[in-house]
Amino acid sequence: MYFLTGCIGITVTFHRYLAHHSYESPKWFQIFGSICGSLGGTGSPIGWRGVHIEHHKYSDHQGDPHSPVTRGWRLFLTSYPFNLNKFAIRNMITDPFQRFMHEYYILILLLWGILLLSISVNVFLFAFIVPIAIQITFSNISNYYNHHYHWGCYRTHQTNDESYNSTWLGLLTWGEGLGHNKHHAEPWNPNYGGNRWWEIDPSFWIIQLVRTDK
Repeated sequence: MYFLTGCIGITVTFHRYLAHHSYESPKWFQIFGSICGSLGGTGSPIGWRGVHIEHHKYSDHQGDPHSPVTRGWRLFLTSYPFNLNKFAIRNMITDPFQRFMHEYYILILLLWGILLLSISVNVFLFAFIVPIAIQITFSNISNYYNHHYHWGCYRTHQTNDESYNSTWLGLLTWGEGLGHNKHHAEPWNPNYGGNRWWEIDPSFWIIQLVRTDK
């Protein structure tokens, strides 16, 4: 389930397609990925994009909504802001499907949980609680670790922020933590690996299978 919510949903669809439009994909995949990402428990597609655009705009400076450099330990105790930048999400709020997913996000998540619980407690635990817990935990670890130098971190590009790459974190986050510094230098590039021979980006493999702009 974490593959669907974390890889297909958050990484491939929310981040690399909806937030950065770094590749083209069929409409069915955009819808499928948006649903998967929403079930990951970190926000609606519109909300996720709005926050992430602000993150890149103010990366590690005042105004960045999820940078440990400016927010420190408070990052783990606060949620995403409710007031989204309408300009940042202008191309999504006109999409009926995305508006529906945003307006009824909490209800959709609750109904999904109730459906799984009606099947069995174990299904609810391993298809709902565990994937959401993993996604939130790894997202927070990635936000912190990729914005501070730690053992094993490195930079491949000069950027005006504190972004770092981490090979081991990339393995846990479907490639997200792998090329964080590269991503901040080249947000239009869907491939977060490629600078070192050991950089493996599983999410880019998925993108290569579904993209229509090859």
